[in-house]
Amino acid sequence: MLRVRPTRYTSAMPELRRLLEDVGLVVTEEGSGWAVLDAGSGRVRLRAVPAGSPGDGMTSFGVEIREPEAFTRRTRQDGGRASIEDAIGGLRVRITGPDGFSFLAEPSAHGATCADADRALAVRMEWLTPDLPGAALALSAIGARPRTAGAPGPATEFTAKNGGVLALREAPVLRGGDLVLEYDGDVGTLASRLARAGWSPEVGEAQGRQGAVVRVPTPDGGEVTILTAPPGHGVEQ
Repeated sequence: MLRVRPTRYTSAMPELRRLLEDVGLVVTEEGSGWAVLDAGSGRVRLRAVPAGSPGDGMTSFGVEIREPEAFTRRTRQDGGRASIEDAIGGLRVRITGPDGFSFLAEPSAHGATCADADRALAVRMEWLTPDLPGAALALSAIGARPRTAGAPGPATEFTAKNGGVLALREAPVLRGGDLVLEYDGDVGTLASRLARAGWSPEVGEAQGRQGAVVRVPTPDGGEVTILTAPPGHGVEQ
């Protein structure tokens, strides 16, 4: 199993949760200070942090898996760097790319996607790196599949078998991207719906790709970005 699941840290958890629900995600797990929301493809985890803390408004790159030991073994066999960590919640796997960027693959017993989640929505995680070929090899090693088979050069967009999009962007500074969703529909209509719900969406052109983008400021000083899904690439299951 491989599913995209970034974690967004926020001091405005009730408001951000409501925004994601207004976009079309559905809460499927929750506890004290955290919640998991399903899109049609992929998930988002919210974690509450104090206002003004260093992580407030930040998003961490992450994926869901089933069995840490088997996942680690397969990743290493396919040329990736994977190490098992023993955390309070149990075993998890840290993946490290050739550029030094690392992220967590955490086991989840929450398998099926909620049927009430908007099927037109996919969760997209972005890895900003000066080493696109190395990052592409790292994603291939964990089982991500190139979104466009047979395209020349290293793939820059991948899909996870159980949902979500993993994207690479060339950048001089190594980091994970912000909270991004893809919408396989008219983003103008979506933006109007969000405005009626009390949000302040801004519609513009997506840089470096075809289609439009909606940016919605969030109370924790960040934003949620919603991109038009590429033609022929709707939500993957």
